[in-house]
Amino acid sequence: MGTVRIHFTAADLARTHIAPEPDPLWELMLSLHLLQGEKPRQPQYFAPWRKGLPRDEAFQHMIRTTLAPVAPAGAYFPDFMTPIEGLAGFTAGLDTVLSTPRQRMRRELDLVTPPRGSAAWVAALANGRAADLTALGTAMQTYYDRALAPYWPTIRARVRAEYLLRTRLHSDDGISGLLGSLRPALRWEPPVLEVNGPTSRDIHLNGRGLTLIPSYFNWHNPMTMYDPELPPVVIYPSGRLGGDPQSVASGNGLGELIGSTRAAGLRAIADGCTTSDLAAGLGVSRSTASEHATVLRGAGLITTERQGLAVWHSLTALGIALLQAGRSVSPRT
Repeated sequence: MGTVRIHFTAADLARTHIAPEPDPLWELMLSLHLLQGEKPRQPQYFAPWRKGLPRDEAFQHMIRTTLAPVAPAGAYFPDFMTPIEGLAGFTAGLDTVLSTPRQRMRRELDLVTPPRGSAAWVAALANGRAADLTALGTAMQTYYDRALAPYWPTIRARVRAEYLLRTRLHSDDGISGLLGSLRPALRWEPPVLEVNGPTSRDIHLNGRGLTLIPSYFNWHNPMTMYDPELPPVVIYPSGRLGGDPQSVASGNGLGELIGSTRAAGLRAIADGCTTSDLAAGLGVSRSTASEHATVLRGAGLITTERQGLAVWHSLTALGIALLQAGRSVSPRT
């Protein structure tokens, strides 16, 4: 594991911002990584999405033969698949992907190590034939429509909650406070932001600024574009990275609003937990923890999903905003 060092100037700090919406092309690529990864190592909060995926053979075959080869998990995948235009929506991003200059497409696809049996498809795509580009575009559209669009409200809620929380930090503590809150995987050592990566390298922003893109399906390590000349971005896990959840709502403000025990419960659920975890964190019985969760869920502060024998709780956008508000209204010393 290496370290990517992103170097800021004063102009870059002024031009650094967080994307307010999920990027559908990054979510597409990262969800494909999730499908190719080892299930036991992945967080359980992805189980409902996995369970809801189409099971028909045509859809699964399309993933294996058309999409997975250009999105290999744990390896390089081409930058042209995640253009900055994706932040304007799926259609704008897909149009940009399909209009990638042939020379660039070939150069980036030559760096891909496709899964066994897929080399011929990747080589054909690198030739830039219209029929192959059409096949890629159709597969991406189909995957988005069937695998992501039905789940998009959940994806968007998570990213919007992250955006609201981090922009509040930006407002309260400035850009350095925002960047510093993204530890441990993003480490702000002014004027350098360090990101874990497969190799060590330096990226100089040179006044271009940086776009931070919270992601639902990025759950492990933040990512950057491979080509340092492209618009600089860092993709990082929304709602699951940075800061001690116990410190997000310090002081008495939140406790006075919803009660100290339920405030502690809300903090305990900040990174997601089961009812048993909640009970242990609060020092109460499982049935009492379940009652607290029911009240928080009824108030719209958490969501609850059954995953096998366990029940998994996570914060809603309102829950995360309330935690952050709790910090802002606490007495200052």
